Amino acid sequence: MSPATTLKRRVKMREIAYLAGVAPATVDRVLNNRQHVSATTRQRVMQAKQALETGTQVVTSARPWRLKVFLPDDAGPSTEFLAACFQEFGSRGNATIECVFTKKMEPALLSRKLRACAGQGIDAVAFQALEDPLVHDAVAALAAHDIPALGLISGLGSANLIGLIGIDNRAAGRTAGYLMGRFTKQARTIAVISGGQLYRAHEEREIGFRSCLQQNFPATNVVGTYCGYDDIEQTYEQTLRVIEAQTNLIGIYNVGAGNEGLIRALKKADVTDEIITIGHNLSARTKQYLLEGSMDIVMHQNMRLAASQAVTAMIAHLENRPFVADILPVEVITRENIAGITFG
Repeated sequence: MSPATTLKRRVKMREIAYLAGVAPATVDRVLNNRQHVSATTRQRVMQAKQALETGTQVVTSARPWRLKVFLPDDAGPSTEFLAACFQEFGSRGNATIECVFTKKMEPALLSRKLRACAGQGIDAVAFQALEDPLVHDAVAALAAHDIPALGLISGLGSANLIGLIGIDNRAAGRTAGYLMGRFTKQARTIAVISGGQLYRAHEEREIGFRSCLQQNFPATNVVGTYCGYDDIEQTYEQTLRVIEAQTNLIGIYNVGAGNEGLIRALKKADVTDEIITIGHNLSARTKQYLLEGSMDIVMHQNMRLAASQAVTAMIAHLENRPFVADILPVEVITRENIAGITFG
């Protein structure tokens, strides 16, 4: 054997996966020359294999991770602030982030946009999930291309998601129910306005709200759900409808967006002093509603923290590093404790 000959050691697939920052299944596809692997990933795997075999150092690409975030459009100031936070965190670390607004409550459109990531060189995606078979199928397709998908604010009942960044929505709903029950203390009617049945987060909030009231305040009458579809005008119309239909109304819980429509309807009907209102997400508008007394409680989640954890989770997964996202805290905000609280 010549002294110049370099011996290659046998390396295990998981060693290559760890060094390349990919899943073992991706290494298997590369080594067996199968499809559905990007050129960048294929190069990274082969570099890692060669480095392990020869004991040399991996020459890594200077290309940052490409992350893509999908958020619903016209979903209110909190979602717009969340997008701005992602852009802020995208300037830190080894990642570039593209935020895309997609038409809300359109699972077919969201599904197509998720699937398109496979041909765009995207390394990981985060999105506010819609609970629909088309979206489930799109997430499975991303997983087949080794593109991790992360649930954001509202999750999905899919094993293909790498995780969820958000609050405990059922606990948030129970908290709202407990506060509503303590505030009203009367055997009168309470209404729920939902953003629709496509958001698991909304569904869990409503379940928590109703179960807490039934358990702790059984005399209250929680009427059927009115759907505002996270839209200001539809929430306005639905609020007027519930005020007209429920003459014994004492409280309204809005589980989603559209608080501007809710408050406008209460003012039009001149009942802001008669009806307890609880909503979600602090913004410049909901802050003003609290201060003027037209809204009583805002259940808030820190969007800056959500963006930070989402970026950290995606990069950690891509780099094969452990990361467990904390459940975001739910803040109960009233006009008495709002001083100094930011939208973040």
